[in-house]
Amino acid sequence: MASGIGFKGTNRCFPFWEDYQQCYFSSNDKTHSDCSPAREDYLECLHHFKEIARVRAIQAVERQNYAKSKANGTDHKIISLTGEKGA
Repeated sequence: MASGIGFKGTNRCFPFWEDYQQCYFSSNDKTHSDCSPAREDYLECLHHFKEIARVRAIQAVERQNYAKSKANGTDHKIISLTGEKGA
């Protein structure tokens, strides 16, 4: 990562990068395993892997609830987190 300052100001993940970089260079461990939490935070900020997995898990439960309610004859609507209608 470069300076972290772009055309529109500071990158939103730059503070996480600074934390990881500080941990990495101050670590006495050659594998830098003590910096894993800081690295995970930085990668989550960049790619949202955990957030996406959580949204998919919530959507799967919603679909199951919808299928069960349809079988029981009750009314259960699916909540869309992406702005789409229905499922």
